[in-house]
Amino acid sequence: MDKELIEKISEDIENDSNEAETTKRLCVHDLTRKLKEKQKKENVSKVVILFILILFIGFLILFIY
Repeated sequence: MDKELIEKISEDIENDSNEAETTKRLCVHDLTRKLKEKQKKENVSKVVILFILILFIGFLILFIY
């Protein structure tokens, strides 16, 4: 019984280590693609904020003038 328990525990440890190794292995292409997508989203949000600020400042100038 002890031998079976030890074998089962060792198999569980090996399975857990195999799963951890597969999740840690990320392809460089996937990482660069994710980074580009993230940067694209950030740039779009910055452009929208800049456009809103320009419109707001323009309306303020027209209102004051």
